[in-house]
Amino acid sequence: MNIHRLDLDVAIYRDRVQVTHRGTETFVDQRAEYPFSTEQSVVGHARFLEDTIVRAIRQIVREGGFSLRNPIAHVIRCDGGFNEEEKAIVENALHETGMKEVIFELDD
Repeated sequence: MNIHRLDLDVAIYRDRVQVTHRGTETFVDQRAEYPFSTEQSVVGHARFLEDTIVRAIRQIVREGGFSLRNPIAHVIRCDGGFNEEEKAIVENALHETGMKEVIFELDD
C-alpha cells in the first residue's frame, strides 16, 4: 500500500464543500448537514463549516494509506470570493480540522 501525504484542494460553496486529494485525485462533494452559509456570507457559521470539512476529509482518508504528518490544504475556489474576515474563518476552520498549512490559491 502506498502512503500518500494529505495534500488537499478545497472548494467552498454555499452549504457545500468539495475536497480533492492532489495525489490520488480522490474527489468528495460534501453537502452541509448543518448549513454554514448565511445571506451575507458563504462562511457565516464557522463551526458548521468545520463540521462539513471534517466529513469530507473523513471520506478521503477512510480508504487508508495517508500520512497525517503536516497536512496541507489549498483553498482553490469559493462562491463570490472572501473578504479578510471570511478568509480568517476558513483558515481557522481548516486548522481546527488538523491542517498544518493553509494556502489560498484563489483567482482574483
